Amino acid sequence: STPQMRPEYQMVTFRHLLSHRSGLPANIAPFDFARFSRDLADPRQERRAYARLALALPPKGAPGTVFEYSNNGYVVAGAMLEAKLNQSWETLIRRHVFEPLGLSSAGFGPPSRADTVDQPYGHRVGASGPEIAPTQGGRVDNPAVLGPAGRVHITLRDLITYLSVHQGRTSFLRPQTWDALHNPPFGGDYAMGWVIRPTGSRWHNGSNTLWYSEMAFGADDGLIAAACSNYVSAGRAVSRALAEAARAASNA
Repeated sequence: STPQMRPEYQMVTFRHLLSHRSGLPANIAPFDFARFSRDLADPRQERRAYARLALALPPKGAPGTVFEYSNNGYVVAGAMLEAKLNQSWETLIRRHVFEPLGLSSAGFGPPSRADTVDQPYGHRVGASGPEIAPTQGGRVDNPAVLGPAGRVHITLRDLITYLSVHQGRTSFLRPQTWDALHNPPFGGDYAMGWVIRPTGSRWHNGSNTLWYSEMAFGADDGLIAAACSNYVSAGRAVSRALAEAARAASNA
């Protein structure tokens, strides 16, 4: 809770935030968004400031009633964890997810280091087509405060490992926790981070406006698939690649 928080958010729970049923709008105003640091070793102070701005916005609806995919909701959830556990979201996600699952490639910000070209550059939409966005300088990722909403990079190999843990519902989490993550708590087709496809598979996509990825795992058929691009407007091609992978898996 913050002094600026609107009373409509008093009854919002963590479950509302993670299933985009909190009523929070998708984003804060572009002018406010542009003021946050692109790279920051410890974003906790700025994340609290972001959360205060988000919680002062008029809601899209009462908690639990309206689906609104909200980056704001993820940032508020991250700020809540930081306030409770007195560690940055980055430290918590590394310690409680990346390290125990062996996701050694996972990190924050653009996938390439600033001093070398060791990964494909991200591309934005330019006047005549794809336009390169070099890692060295420039706005090549979301502000650091947006970490919980989409600032993680990871190799495809480690992403498949992450998906296999979800698909197999391993002992990493309790069965009731997997149920909570994989099933919509307020109806509809959206669980906590996963869209439920008509086939029963769980699907998610993400972008930081340069890179784009899609992923899916089957609840019953053993499907695990992921596809990525370093050009944000290649979404349709990525979707086709993922669909082909799913068809290949079902025919195997």
